[in-house]
Amino acid sequence: MPTSVLIECDIAPDCPLVRADVTQLHQVLLNLGTNAAHAMQMAGGTMRIGARLITLDGESAARHQLSPGPYAQIVFSDTGHGMDEETRQRIFDPFFTTKETGQGTGLGLSAVHGIIEAHQGAIDVVSAPNAGTTFTI
Repeated sequence: MPTSVLIECDIAPDCPLVRADVTQLHQVLLNLGTNAAHAMQMAGGTMRIGARLITLDGESAARHQLSPGPYAQIVFSDTGHGMDEETRQRIFDPFFTTKETGQGTGLGLSAVHGIIEAHQGAIDVVSAPNAGTTFTI
């Protein structure tokens, strides 16, 4: 991680334990962190990782194709260069990358998406050019 990137953590005290493959969740956080570091490499910035307990109501759960009820939520954000809507729509496609040749395979976010779905979760992304990116899992 570049020294110009500040990392902030906000883990709620009531954040529940989850049944998950720790190696796969480590891969999710590593991929998101690597992308965030690349997005902030030149200008620096802040990476925030938060976790908390939420309860999805029927409407919110249906939007994510989940069952209503309690969930652990991870919010991973950065203050990097962000991305436009066209790029955001493709980030989970296998082999899609915005990085230069030799800098990435385009498999990181595709793997993140697959891991989250395999754990019966969902992932949302909000981003805009020059406004950073937030992944909500």
